[in-house]
Amino acid sequence: MESTVHTLWLLVSATLLVLTVIGIALFYGGMVRKKNVMNTIVLPFAALALASIAWAVVTTVTGLGRDMQSPLGQSAIGPLWSAYHGIMAAIALSLVAGGIVERLRFSFFLLFGLCWIGAVYAPMAGWIWGNGWLAALGCLDFAGGAVIHISAGVSALVLAVVIGPRKGYGRIDMMPNHLPLSFCGAGLMWVGWFGFTGAAASAPMTTVTGAFVAIHLSAVTAAVSWAAAEWLQRDKPTALGAVSGAVAGLVAVSPAAAYVSPASAWVIGVGAGSLCYMVVNYVKLILGYDDSLDVFGMHGVAGTWGMIATGLFASTEVNAAGSDGLFFGYPYQFFVQVVAVCAAWALAGGGSWLLLKGLMLFVDPRAGDEAETIGLDLHQHGEKGYTG
Repeated sequence: MESTVHTLWLLVSATLLVLTVIGIALFYGGMVRKKNVMNTIVLPFAALALASIAWAVVTTVTGLGRDMQSPLGQSAIGPLWSAYHGIMAAIALSLVAGGIVERLRFSFFLLFGLCWIGAVYAPMAGWIWGNGWLAALGCLDFAGGAVIHISAGVSALVLAVVIGPRKGYGRIDMMPNHLPLSFCGAGLMWVGWFGFTGAAASAPMTTVTGAFVAIHLSAVTAAVSWAAAEWLQRDKPTALGAVSGAVAGLVAVSPAAAYVSPASAWVIGVGAGSLCYMVVNYVKLILGYDDSLDVFGMHGVAGTWGMIATGLFASTEVNAAGSDGLFFGYPYQFFVQVVAVCAAWALAGGGSWLLLKGLMLFVDPRAGDEAETIGLDLHQHGEKGYTG
């Protein structure tokens, strides 16, 4: 009976993660200019198809899937467990796209994405979730702080810098086309994020419910933290700022959700909202890079903070299968988390740079000046998101 319950929850969780991909598509789609909305929305859907197929191929060829088998063992859920991880890979690739929208050739995204899953994402997943060297050190990453968010955030930053800014960036108006669409997308992401609790499918339900609560509390406190910072600095809080803070909180708690108390989740959320607000609104302007939808500022930064915070706040009183962090008397765990952060940054940054430079020898990643002028919707797909 217990195995049946765990299998059913994994099935529900996988469904929720697909909802997260849809949420990313709408969240990003509302924040670009109206001439690029359909191109931006289709990238996460393409990532879902591409990454699911690529993940199945990579795990079959390399045997990584055997190392990442569900703790429930070889059973009917084996394919479901593999599909679940394939959807997680799709989320990571969807996020990468957000850093380079409004200028990227669609065919290049497909080619790069296929290579990125095999050369960057899969090795990182193997290191932490597939009995790799970081797993052997004792690294804790419940739902992808390093595997998904640092990998995606750092890769997006590398692509944004190497490919270059959008035409007219910093000189012309690039306001969002439909903020209510982004708000709805963020809401779907919030609901879908509870699907990451499927990573604890075989754990006691107290672990699953604890992770659920931590995810929610981190999101709400990060939303408040971001809005408060915006209110103090700009005199007015914005709806986009609030939902951006919530997303930052969801990202930051991902590695820690199953290992920290509700109080610690609050602290993680406050830190995520504050840090990401500063990077998005100050660091990005100072350094001058065009990370279109702030993938690095949100996911790279929040993922890094979340991994480090796991090394601070993890407690065996919350999850006996985890570890104690620095604040609970075990400094080694903090050290391991920092090592994992450095490894994720190095693999994502170096791997993405090498992939991009290699592919650029054969394919131009940019859609071109004409495409950026008329919009990627018409140029790349022959359709328009708005008829008016």
